[in-house]
Amino acid sequence: MFSLLTSAERYPQKLDWSELPRLERTWNWLVLHWTRHVGLSARRQLRFVKRVEAHETAFKLLDEAELKTQLQTIRLGLRRDGIQDAQVAPAFALIRVVSARILGMRHHDVQLRGGYVLVHGCITEMDTGEGKTLTATLAAIVMALAGRQVQVVTVNDYLAGRDAAEMTPLYDWFGLTTATVAEDAPREAREQAYRHPIVYCTGKTLVFDYLKDRLVLGQQLSQMGIRLKDFVRNKPGGELLLPGLQFAIVDEIDSVLIDEARTPLIISASDESARHEEYYGHALMLAKALEPFTDFVVDERKRVEFTRQGRERLVALTQDSDPIWHNQFRREEAVIQALTALHNFVRDEHYIVRDDKVMIVDEHTGRIMPDRSWEKGLHQLIELKEEVPVTPPRVTLAKISFQLFFRRYMGLAGMTGTGREVAAEMGHVYDLLSVRIPPHRPSRRVRQGSRVFATADLKWQALVETLTQLQGRGQPVLVGTRTISAADELSERLTQQAVEHQVLHADQDVEEALVVAEAGKHGRITIATNMAGRGTDIKLAEGVDALGGLHVILTELHDSARVDRQLVGRSARQGQPGSWEEMLSLEDELLQVLPRSVLVGLSRMLQQAPDNRLLQWGARKVYWLAQKKVERYHKRIRRSLLKAEFHTRRSLSFTGKSE
Repeated sequence: MFSLLTSAERYPQKLDWSELPRLERTWNWLVLHWTRHVGLSARRQLRFVKRVEAHETAFKLLDEAELKTQLQTIRLGLRRDGIQDAQVAPAFALIRVVSARILGMRHHDVQLRGGYVLVHGCITEMDTGEGKTLTATLAAIVMALAGRQVQVVTVNDYLAGRDAAEMTPLYDWFGLTTATVAEDAPREAREQAYRHPIVYCTGKTLVFDYLKDRLVLGQQLSQMGIRLKDFVRNKPGGELLLPGLQFAIVDEIDSVLIDEARTPLIISASDESARHEEYYGHALMLAKALEPFTDFVVDERKRVEFTRQGRERLVALTQDSDPIWHNQFRREEAVIQALTALHNFVRDEHYIVRDDKVMIVDEHTGRIMPDRSWEKGLHQLIELKEEVPVTPPRVTLAKISFQLFFRRYMGLAGMTGTGREVAAEMGHVYDLLSVRIPPHRPSRRVRQGSRVFATADLKWQALVETLTQLQGRGQPVLVGTRTISAADELSERLTQQAVEHQVLHADQDVEEALVVAEAGKHGRITIATNMAGRGTDIKLAEGVDALGGLHVILTELHDSARVDRQLVGRSARQGQPGSWEEMLSLEDELLQVLPRSVLVGLSRMLQQAPDNRLLQWGARKVYWLAQKKVERYHKRIRRSLLKAEFHTRRSLSFTGKSE
């Protein structure tokens, strides 16, 4: 499990497999995956659960002092023999017994199986609502007792703080202190937090703190380099935040390592000396002078390309301009960015404007990211477009992608409810095996079909009628929208019909969790963007079971089918009743990657015969094809980004510079 390592004492991290000879790399991969497949089979998992139960029977009879004695024996065994079944089984049994006494929560057998997968450095795929937060404690405690610092990665600061606070009493019993690192925490607090055995934080927080460490070191992270820095400053490790990349448990791992892997994370500084406002203002003026389809086109992948006439027109427009605009490459690059800002980025979908500031909306979560900005002048161009104060452009100091960062962990494991679609990519990119864990109770979720409407207006009308009927019978409904503007559109229509509802834009994680947690009340209608409230249980009010449980409606499919399944998974948790349906339209954004002629023809036929079963089947097939096309495109982007990073690292290695 931990064979290919560079073990610098103060900053351990994994030697990237791409740096090994190909034959050795292939052999290690085969051995690792064969070992895991055999060791993590369903039969082996069940046998391990039986061993845990045998130890648990004995531990239940012990008092507090005797349990503490067992803890010392288990700790010694883990540090001496490593992560072996003979040591992990009694550790799991002790955690199970202590958790039942302190938290009142006893790990189910499926959670033991999930924890077993985690300690072996794999992905455990458990259905939504199966208790992944409690499952993570098994691996976190075992790894911390074995002497490794554990970082539990969640999707936002609220969940990190909530999970850490909830599980701290359990960790404390085992002598393991816990800390939370928020994105806005001061440096001193971060330094202290990262010294604890178990740390809860987000992926972005980890990556940015890692990049800060690299800036401090200014070279490849080697044992000699770190010792030299320590010696010069006479403050061992004082300027470094992370104690290396030892072991991480990533919650919702597909969201962190796949959905967010297309964009590198960058540490930058403001360039106050640049004449940025004048430069970008001129680029925007030139872009507004060009005509779509005549001077430029935007393809289905949102790429802007000039026509021959557009290039000639651009030359004519810049003849009397500053000489900087006479360079063809620079001129076209700036105007393409301006056209992208004008035509590809939509307010209240990709960003919002608040307090005269442009704030990015995370496309995967629907959350606002106030401290993030687009690069290469795009952010400044959107600020000019929205007529708000323009911020100075930023100069890149260091950058890395999630793909490259998480590959450097000595031990990496994760949890998700929707990992099967990306299992192959997880194995190829991160060397992670996905293991499916069956649910604790059989699912009672019912699919109520899919309806595709010719236009968005027809979809909204039908949706309002459906919501009115469901609210009338008292059944709670969670409606998923793709964008903030779509949520506002539906909210306005419901308000006009005097239908009471809640709208969640995911601006604040705490409010988000509270709103989502109450989505199971009688007659409650909750409208949420994308994955708002992910990680928060929706508890059904008394009597809602008899009404069919929580009903989920998808109003537009996401770029990835996994995100749709995540939203559907909000209902029918832990064997509860629940249902879901899709209400889509041919005007939805996802379908814009398909030829317009196909959509126009299908829309015309659907308007004439909206209930025709053959047409409905065809429309759903078209939607599916569009989603698959976008998924393949995003996968190519992730692959290209990883290849580009490898190329950059090889280039930098010749100069002696860090990334």
